[in-house]
Parts: sequence; structure tokens; C-alpha cells
Amino acid sequence: MKASLLTLFAFGGFLATSIASPLAVDTSVEKRQDIDAIETSLETLFTQIQEQTGKINATLTPVQDAAPEADAQTAADAIAPQLDAIADLLDKSSSIAKRAIVEGRFVKEDIFKTVSLILWELLGTVKFILIKIGLGPVLIHLVPLILALVKLLKALDKVVDGLLIAVKFIVDDLLKAVGLGLLGLLP
Repeated sequence: MKASLLTLFAFGGFLATSIASPLAVDTSVEKRQDIDAIETSLETLFTQIQEQTGKINATLTPVQDAAPEADAQTAADAIAPQLDAIADLLDKSSSIAKRAIVEGRFVKEDIFKTVSLILWELLGTVKFILIKIGLGPVLIHLVPLILALVKLLKALDKVVDGLLIAVKFIVDDLLKAVGLGLLGLLP
């Protein structure tokens, strides 16, 4: 009898503390705020990349397609700071991925959309650069950018299983564009 009475009190105490505890509510609010912070960080990254690619496009618009070597080198020197800035932004964005890994509950559709937009933006800019001035003058600045992008994608793939599969076709286009540019450098 005493054992069943103690069990009843223990069960009642457990039930009362689990229902009355506001800890679970605070945790879910904090997690939602973390998800919002990650989404905001990725959107901010996209906006910053758009600003840099806009500067690149504005600089290269007056340059003729397949510009002579002297003009191409001048244009490459003019867009080098923007390419380096994009590489730095992508490098710093690995902290976004680390926060997302800790959170572990990021909404997949949002990350797919934002990463896809970032990749399309970079793909369009790289293709525009290759059309205007070729790969030779900007190769030294594109390598860190591509490496930082690969680092970000690998980090984000840990957050969302299958991210690389989802954005594979965009990355393939980007790498194909750079590869064809490299083929053009061969004698």
C-alpha cells in the first residue's frame, strides 16, 4: 500500500512538473529565433553578393566582348576588389553553416532557395566575366572565390542532407564555365 501511494505521489509530481515547466516554451521560442537569424544571415549574404556582382557588371558593361589583352587586364584589375570581397563573404558565411549545424532544424526550402539564388548570381557573373575579358586576367581572383563557395556548400550540406544534390546542376554549370575558360588558356 505504501509503495503504491509513493508511486502515485512520484507520478503526480512528475506530471505536475512536466506540465507546469515553461522551459519547453522558452526553448521553442529560442529555436525559432535561431532559425530566423540563420535565414536573415543567408539573405544578407545574398544581398551583399548582389551588391558586389552589380559593381562587377557595371564595370564590365562598357568593355567589349573578348577584349584585347590590355583592356582585359585593366578591367580585371578594376573588378579584383569585388571578386575578393565575394570570396571573403563566402568564407565568413561558413559561420552561418556552423550555427545551422548547431541548430539542426533549418527549414530546407528556405536554404535551398537562398543557396540556389546565390549560385545563380555567381554563375551569371562568372559567365559575364568570361564573355567580356576571358579567364586569364581574373583566374587568380576566381580561384579563392570558387574554393570559398565549395567550402560553404560542403558546410551547408551537413545541415541539410542532399543540398549538394539539389544544387548540383547549378554548380555543374558554374564549374563548366570555368573549365571551358581554362581550356581556352591552353596553347
